[in-house]
Amino acid sequence: MLALTTNSTVFGYLMTSKMNTSTKQNNLTAVVSFEGSLKKLYSCLQALDTWVPQIIIVLPENKEIKIASKFNVLVCTQKPSTTKANWEFGLNQSNTTWALLIRSNEIVTGQLRQEISEKIKTSDGKAYKYLLPLTIVFLKKRLKYLLDWNELQPSLLVRTSKTINDVSPQERYETLGGELIRYSEDTISECAHTVIQKAEERAASLAHDTTRFSSTSLFLRAVISSIKVFILTYFLKKGFKEGFEGVTFAVCNAHAELLGYLRYHEFYVRGGKLLCDNFLSIKTILIIKLRDIGDNILCTPLIRNLKYHLPNVSISVLTWSYSMPVFEGNPNIDRHFSLSKNASSKDIKKLCSQLNSLDLDLVMSTHSGGISSKILSKVKSANKINSFYRGRNKLYNILTNESDYYRSSIERDLDCLRSLGFETQDTHTEIFLSRDETDWAREALTTKGLDLSKKIILIHPTAAVRIREWPLEKFNQLTKKFAQEKNIQPIMVCTDSEYLRIGSLLDDIPDLVIFHNITARQMMAIIHECDLVIDNDSSPSHVATAFGIPTIVLFSQAIREIFRPYHEKKDQHFVFYNDVNCRECELTRCDDRICLHFSPDEVYTQALKMLSS
Repeated sequence: MLALTTNSTVFGYLMTSKMNTSTKQNNLTAVVSFEGSLKKLYSCLQALDTWVPQIIIVLPENKEIKIASKFNVLVCTQKPSTTKANWEFGLNQSNTTWALLIRSNEIVTGQLRQEISEKIKTSDGKAYKYLLPLTIVFLKKRLKYLLDWNELQPSLLVRTSKTINDVSPQERYETLGGELIRYSEDTISECAHTVIQKAEERAASLAHDTTRFSSTSLFLRAVISSIKVFILTYFLKKGFKEGFEGVTFAVCNAHAELLGYLRYHEFYVRGGKLLCDNFLSIKTILIIKLRDIGDNILCTPLIRNLKYHLPNVSISVLTWSYSMPVFEGNPNIDRHFSLSKNASSKDIKKLCSQLNSLDLDLVMSTHSGGISSKILSKVKSANKINSFYRGRNKLYNILTNESDYYRSSIERDLDCLRSLGFETQDTHTEIFLSRDETDWAREALTTKGLDLSKKIILIHPTAAVRIREWPLEKFNQLTKKFAQEKNIQPIMVCTDSEYLRIGSLLDDIPDLVIFHNITARQMMAIIHECDLVIDNDSSPSHVATAFGIPTIVLFSQAIREIFRPYHEKKDQHFVFYNDVNCRECELTRCDDRICLHFSPDEVYTQALKMLSS
């Protein structure tokens, strides 16, 4: 016995000297599609061995079989496909004029063999198809009536070119004499396996149809079609006269039809396979990310990876107005759309009208929030992805996988890409600044009296919500320590409204430079010129990491793995994190905040260590 397990397309002949080659003068190749058991294949080959000069077996990829060395066969592998596709694949390996296309569970009887030999001798050179007279053995019983699977390709004798359908107009499509016996499923268990296989084939057949159905329409078609198949099999083909075997086959055949439609929707539509197979049709993509600045920075790997796989596509981005600076200057984005966080229904309606004018081929909502989903429902597109977020993912027709709870925000966004069948190239975040912006930052720093040859530490003592802020008095102590160092210059950034609180630090540190009357892009440019950033879990830390600037994050009540998915050494950042039992409390006020129990000395020591390295 010889095991055949290689993944190559054609992996060899099993030669033998036992064959009587004098009986093998027919210009004929038997192409055998492997279906069923090895035992049935062995019987099939025995019936062909003495009179067919070339036998080709087509296997599913990675299928392992063992064939006795007495058979002279060519074994080919290809990806799992239909019987018809297997036959066409085998025909491409053939070098004879005639081909016998059968399954591995079929036996060519003596009289049929004689009919085939006569047809080959009397051929006038034209292309022909001949049906092989079929008898089916099902559940170990020979059936009187021909009960075959719906839309099953019949076994044939063909004189043609390299494809089954390539037959001239003078085609003869008649049935030969004799008998081809198919030993079909022996048990109900085997029937169940075949039902799944036929459902996969039916789904693939539906995928070739360019017509797109709504979910409701698809379900109705599935029910009606399966009922028709049952009626055809059980009544019109007289399955009811076969007793138990007839009703069993009719039920299995109808179920294969029904499951084929459902599998089509699951794999090709909802699973993204249909769009992935036709990705060249994608011209315009909208990414909805109605989140804060830091979350938008974490979305930049998705945009870059989309552009890598679809370089000719036009990518538009929709986010909150105050978060739009993240995407400005990004060469992978063609259009920017923004929305105020307190937008009215009229504003949303106007925005949706603008978006619909783009004729969008694909819309990705990466967060599934309330307003995001509302906009997604109003935007017209044949393909919509609404990524999972705490179980919210309505209004999609392409499904992303339910993400692990502690999966990083970057990876969750990239799941939208993976649902199209694409793999990620890298996951680093990025922000694009112009030369004018970086020049402005250097000038702003020097104007404030800072020496660019010394180390500059940017400290951001605020956060979107107060409960996530390390206590201001600890920031005060830390900043004073840095101010005492000759080669270190601490600076701070905050908004105008926050300056009312942060400005009190000037009482203890009068020389402290605080930037507050600046835009988000100016804040980013200042961070770009710093040597270290110390921040709560807030946007400046994400900005710094995107620039590759060493960063210390004082993490509070959220989950580190979700919002800080960076590699500590590679991205040069360090997270102070207390894994307390009350994490994810979602409180807006707390009298203790044990999650932020870090001392200024700890942070100071870590900062000096990172600056020195």
